[in-house]
Amino acid sequence: MSAALWWIVLGFAAVIAELFLTSFIVVFFGAAAILVGMAIWLGLPADGGWPYFLFGVLSLGLLFGLRSHFQRWMKGQVADSGVDEDFIGREARVISGFTEAEPGRGRVDYRGAGWTARADGKVFNEGKLVRIVGREGITLVVEEI
Repeated sequence: MSAALWWIVLGFAAVIAELFLTSFIVVFFGAAAILVGMAIWLGLPADGGWPYFLFGVLSLGLLFGLRSHFQRWMKGQVADSGVDEDFIGREARVISGFTEAEPGRGRVDYRGAGWTARADGKVFNEGKLVRIVGREGITLVVEEI
């Protein structure tokens, strides 16, 4: 196997390994290895320390230069500005749960979508209207009207 192909295969292996590691670090080492392989293919001498030096420079440059940008892009920005105000005080209809077997837990319909809900040990009949008094993640906190 040629040196260029060896670096490229190593790079793709690192990129694939990142799918299992999720640290978002190894992918930059993989990209650097792929770039070194391409540089060797284009004429960089494969012997001596040049490939390793280039790999180190590219790895660190990609890691410190792009990691934070890619993390924001991959994870997205979360904004929670005033979302709860839209829920609080609104009515929802019980669609399941809140039975004697599972008091305080069930599902409600709010604006045409089913939501997991809790109500401090309360029992509600299906179809009953309840008031939303809070939100914990994706669970609505409801009370009797």
